[in-house]
Amino acid sequence: MHPERDEKSPDRKASDEEQVRHLVAEMYATVSGPAGPRDWARDREVLHPDCRLMRIRRDESGRSRLEELTFDAFVEAVTPVLDAADLYEVEVASEVRLFGDIGQVWSSYDGKHALDDTEPAFRGVNSIQVNRDPDGRWWIRTMLWDNEYA
Repeated sequence: MHPERDEKSPDRKASDEEQVRHLVAEMYATVSGPAGPRDWARDREVLHPDCRLMRIRRDESGRSRLEELTFDAFVEAVTPVLDAADLYEVEVASEVRLFGDIGQVWSSYDGKHALDDTEPAFRGVNSIQVNRDPDGRWWIRTMLWDNEYA
């Protein structure tokens, strides 16, 4: 086994977790900000080119359905919303679990219209799956999320 890939090394585990947490932080930073365009190239640095983004949508009756999007379809779907209103998604809790070259992040977030809002406009959870490629680079491969509904 190569020492740099030794999964039992505390330094390797800490470094991997730091890298994965950085991916998640960048993802939140890209979608968050005042009304207007986002730096989607920044997201392309953390989301694998074949990444799938899946969200739970609810109709008027509350019935849910899964909507699966490519990165480009996601950008197209959220751009009108982000162009029209300030939005800040702030991670409030997370759990990272890694094994070998795969990982899972449970990330809870508050959605706010201003960073100093005392109460969030909405809350949600992201289920994020990550993968380390053969060069040692971690990527977000899939993301599934749902918002809290009253």
